[in-house]
This record gives sequence, structure tokens and C-alpha cells, in this order.
Amino acid sequence: MASEEASGGPRRSRREPEGCVSRGDKYSVLLPTYNERENLPLIVWLLVKSFSESGINYEIIIIDDGSPDGTREVAEQLEKIYGSDTILLRPREKKLGLGTAYIHGMKHATGNYIIIMDADLSHHPKFIPEFIRKQKEGNFDIVSGTRYKGNGGVYGWDLKRKIISTQHEGSPL
Repeated sequence: MASEEASGGPRRSRREPEGCVSRGDKYSVLLPTYNERENLPLIVWLLVKSFSESGINYEIIIIDDGSPDGTREVAEQLEKIYGSDTILLRPREKKLGLGTAYIHGMKHATGNYIIIMDADLSHHPKFIPEFIRKQKEGNFDIVSGTRYKGNGGVYGWDLKRKIISTQHEGSPL
């Protein structure tokens, strides 16, 4: 009660169960990259489009692991195009792995929610508003998608990759 009086109003919970995005919510998209020079402009454009059309506050944090193909230079251009408030480039000098890239990105996130994506277009940004809606409706801590249920699927994969992926379904890999 004292905190309500001192701050001039009730404290707002980080999660709002009413099923809509609060104006104070911000989503930090972590986008680790390694040799994604060709995919990066497209995934960033799709993210910007999805968030802008939905009116959702966001930032995109690109964590490049020393890509030798010029990914970092492409990310620098995207930062100039979209602005450093939208695109945050947080590179690392060498390839240190996906898990540590996500941790590195989390350290730089300013949003109160984090979205983890792959820059190789295996996760389409058009589903983000639906994920956010589901999270709000259920007041969930974690929302995850899968290619094995409902509208999930894979496109452009050869048979070998599909078989390997199916073998790991449900495994902690």
C-alpha cells in the first residue's frame, strides 16, 4: 500500500493478463548471426513490418559472431537505415556459439519481453503478434512454436535435414 501512495498509483505488473499489449511493453528480438549477409536484410525488414503493422514497441539486437562473409557490415547499414534505437548491433569478435550469443543479447536488451529468433528465416516474424496475443491471454512466462504441430512445417529442406530434425523432436537439443 505504501508503494502505491509513494508512486502515485498502483504498481504495474510486468505481465498483463487482459490479452492486449500494454503501451509500456517493449519486445527485444535477439537475432544471432553467423554468415547471414544475404538473409539479414530480409529478416530485419520482415520484423520491422510485423511490429510496425501491429503497433508493438520493439528493438532488434543483432549479435554477429565475427562472420567472415560481411554480415557485420550489412548489420551496420541496417542500423543506419532503421536507426540505432531500432537496430542494436552487439557484435562479438569470433564464433562463440548460439547459447552465449543469446546471453550476450539479453545483457543488452531494454525490453521487458524477449523474443529469440534465427536469422536464417526458419522463424517467420508474421507469427510474432499471435505469440504475443497467446502470451497475454494465458499470462504465460514462455510461448514457443514448433514445426511439428498445427500450422508448423518446414519448407525448402532436403530429406536428410527433415529426417535429422524429426529424430531430435522432443529431445533437449
